[in-house]
Amino acid sequence: MNETLTLDDIVLHDIGQWQRTGYPWEAWARLRREAPVYWYDRPGIDPAWMVTRHADVRAVEADATTFINGGPQLRYANQDYNHRATLARERKAELHGWDARAADDMIYLDAAEHARLRSLMARSFTPARCRDLAAELDATARAIVAAFEQTLDERGEACLVNDLAVKLPLATICSMLGLPDGDWADIHRWTDAMFDVDTMRWADPGEDRRQMRKRLHGEFHHYIDDVIEQRRRAPGNDLASKLVEARPDGTPLGHQELHGYIKLLISGGNETTRNATSRGILALLERPDEIERFHAAPEARLESLVDEVVRFTSPVIQFVRTATRDTVVGGQTVRAGEMVVLWYPSANRDERAFTDPDRLDIGRQPNDHVGFGHGAHFCLGANLARWELRSIFRALGEAGTLGRLQVAGEGRWLTDLHVGALAEIPVRRRA
Repeated sequence: MNETLTLDDIVLHDIGQWQRTGYPWEAWARLRREAPVYWYDRPGIDPAWMVTRHADVRAVEADATTFINGGPQLRYANQDYNHRATLARERKAELHGWDARAADDMIYLDAAEHARLRSLMARSFTPARCRDLAAELDATARAIVAAFEQTLDERGEACLVNDLAVKLPLATICSMLGLPDGDWADIHRWTDAMFDVDTMRWADPGEDRRQMRKRLHGEFHHYIDDVIEQRRRAPGNDLASKLVEARPDGTPLGHQELHGYIKLLISGGNETTRNATSRGILALLERPDEIERFHAAPEARLESLVDEVVRFTSPVIQFVRTATRDTVVGGQTVRAGEMVVLWYPSANRDERAFTDPDRLDIGRQPNDHVGFGHGAHFCLGANLARWELRSIFRALGEAGTLGRLQVAGEGRWLTDLHVGALAEIPVRRRA
């Protein structure tokens, strides 16, 4: 970054810039040095405080009373995007007879309301429950890696995202929800369309992008409707049934609440792990010395590798919190009603919290990253994500896959201010 520019010249929300250069590492580093809590006021986006240091991000996350999720924004975005999203939300509510003012899911809720819904699934994602799933995760991961190797042999190259990274988290959360194997390909199409706004890979003949997305969103909505109705008629021992049968405070969840919760589990259940897997592998391919360290002692390095991949890639870019009272963050007075944007990748590269933070070190310990957040809104599926990542990297280590791979062409990145993800990237055997 040109140091002759002032802090007011820094632009963090330009989608085109993210497409061209990726994460704004230099801008975040400068803000950490000079203005770690910085008032960001630019045309086209609502003003807010940019929080870039690790300690300040943790402090905000730890105080869920002063800083809430249920403010005007949860994900920092351009005003035009927010306007279009509001209109779409209102149309959807009108179409389905829903309350347009109700939260989409529990992430938007705070205090008792958030705890009420979070508690319904919390026991399903504990370390003990994940240990019960470990053997199944390992077996599935080995099968996925074997199929990936076969694709490389047969086609000469494969997509790191679609042929590998997406499969384990998608299969796992679908299985936990009791969704049939035969539905998983459709669920992949629907969730892919939610995040990849540029893709046309799921279009029917003659469809434009808007028509395709409308159809896919409609299909996904009706699918979740059917899941809810089936569990009401014949509940089982899966997560979808537990939600349908849940009676927090003595009353069942409403249809809109159920819909939002199931959709959150399906989408959130594969998003972070998929992105950490693909981007973690890509980072390793760029650092063959770290691959050699891993292959030399894969089981001993597995746990530290997983946490380092999450820290280094930081797939979740930011969340917004809104202050409920006047307070001080990083020496700056934040007024009641003002928004703060928590930049997790910046916090995870903070020189004050990590030695040599720009280095991928698969043996890094301790590793107090905030890749899964912190505090009351700490990622519900963090334990499962860690177990899934251990399983997929264990399988890759056992097969020796990483040491034989190389990137075969340009990747396509999803352009979003909330989630940093690869949409696709080709890989092949090392020459």
